[in-house]
Amino acid sequence: MKKIQRVGVIAVIFALMFMCVSSCTQKTPDGARGTYIFVYEKGPLFSSTDLDYQFILDGYGGGEYIHKGSTHKVKYKLEGTTINLTDTITGIKYNGTLQNGELHIYDGNPTSVNVSEFLYQKE
Repeated sequence: MKKIQRVGVIAVIFALMFMCVSSCTQKTPDGARGTYIFVYEKGPLFSSTDLDYQFILDGYGGGEYIHKGSTHKVKYKLEGTTINLTDTITGIKYNGTLQNGELHIYDGNPTSVNVSEFLYQKE
């Protein structure tokens, strides 16, 4: 009976070690890694081409959004050319596309008259 218990304990230890090692392995980068510099914002009440904003994406679903003198952590999901970003401090969600070094995002439904459109170019 003790031998069976020992085998069971060893099996559980190996299973836990396998789960730990497999969860610690490096993910494959998604191709979004880089610094994206602000080009323009077009909104219903405000448009600009001279703001000092940027996104820095790590290629693994995280990064930073730098604007108005502050840095916010962001999470993103890239599926093909479609990207969805969330500012983890404000909760603002952005959606759009990432292709050919251009990060084109909206702060709402792109067909709405109340949405702002942003373009960032990869550095």
